[in-house]
Amino acid sequence: MSIYQQVLKKLPVRPDLHLKYVPSLEPNFSNDADWIQGYTASQGVGQREFTNMNQEKLLEFFSKIKNDCKSIVEIGVHRNAYNDTSTCILLDNKLDDTVYLGIDIEDKSFLNNTNKNIFTLKTDSRNLDHIKQTLKRLNVNEIDFLFIDGWHSVNQVLAEIRLFDLLSSKAIVGFHDVASHPGPNTVFDAIDENIFDKFKFSPGNDHGIGFIIKK
Repeated sequence: MSIYQQVLKKLPVRPDLHLKYVPSLEPNFSNDADWIQGYTASQGVGQREFTNMNQEKLLEFFSKIKNDCKSIVEIGVHRNAYNDTSTCILLDNKLDDTVYLGIDIEDKSFLNNTNKNIFTLKTDSRNLDHIKQTLKRLNVNEIDFLFIDGWHSVNQVLAEIRLFDLLSSKAIVGFHDVASHPGPNTVFDAIDENIFDKFKFSPGNDHGIGFIIKK
């Protein structure tokens, strides 16, 4: 068990994390693992890309808030071709005055476009103070749409959802890979249904996608 997980387990369930309990896969699996051989949360998983279903659901849920969305934070910016990715969908459909901040451990600054309020930050998504300081510099005090698709370990996603304290009252949060990777699936299931409406889509042969909407 990591030191981070040990500290979490000593704390009461924090209401600001919006969790029913602190999720963990240990001792059977490591909470620091992005991928666990033989671990799946649904039926057969084969398609590793951002599938048509993923694209359709992301556009569907983003469209619910698009016209009122002032800020987007995406953790994990597209890795390969731009087309048909979550980044493509968000950037191509957001309003020009909606601030987008993409967070990735690799340099994605080629996407930056000040005129369209598109910014990126090269950092680990656990560097929450750095992320919050960057949002403050961009005059973003609340996050309206948060999409999580970075390192997929339980501990990483637990760190990332600490951004929940910046969610606006109308916020929507998306999680990719809720059917295949340990972090998104385990943390998604632990989110409190009394605080969020939860929607999970994980047909066979798909890594799945899920969304939560503040009640």
